[in-house]
Amino acid sequence: MCHGAASAWFPTPDPRENFSTAMEGLAFGEPDAVRRIVLIPDIYGPNAFYQGLATHLSGRGARVYLVNPFAGLGELPEASREAAFARRHKVRDRQCVDSLERFCAEQDITGVVGFCLGGSYVFELARRGASQDLVGFYGFPQGMENADPLQRPFDYLPATTTPQLCLMPGQDQSVGVDNVARLAKIAATNPTIDLSVYAESGHGFLADLDSDDATLRGNAEQALARCEQALGLI
Repeated sequence: MCHGAASAWFPTPDPRENFSTAMEGLAFGEPDAVRRIVLIPDIYGPNAFYQGLATHLSGRGARVYLVNPFAGLGELPEASREAAFARRHKVRDRQCVDSLERFCAEQDITGVVGFCLGGSYVFELARRGASQDLVGFYGFPQGMENADPLQRPFDYLPATTTPQLCLMPGQDQSVGVDNVARLAKIAATNPTIDLSVYAESGHGFLADLDSDDATLRGNAEQALARCEQALGLI
């Protein structure tokens, strides 16, 4: 599930500093950059994959804040789904998004991009009317169980008015193919949801930047380009 390993497609990670305010994490790029991006990882946290992506985006001229929703919960003992989910279940989702909102305000954030768990947080930011450019990769529109749960996106997405770019795989066995199809029906009637579904790809498909399959690699490259465009980086 999602991104547990580094990608050879991205440059060597180059974090510039740690930060610890409303959120904790790693900062990349120049502090005075005009474009200021928050990157929210999946359940594996701010690992080498996301550090490489953050370095790539900072190379486009952005200041990138790779936030750590798992701060204070310790490092993963191993890069397994079981260990990642065990730590994920300790995160209080509503409290975490409240902190994200405060962080975006204090750092003058211009864009937010989230993956899987982070993509679900992007849905919630859209519900709250966030002013940032919003990009979500393979979030869970049916919602996620949690001790401090967020509202179920399917219940509010038909009426959202905040623009968001949603990048979903057509063969998503984690989110569920039926849920992706239902999201597509909602997006067809709500013009603020800019949805692209990559029919051949599966969950975590940005990792296909390293694939030998030309179709899968092309989907990942196209999705990354769309993300960069939505964030004002190209």
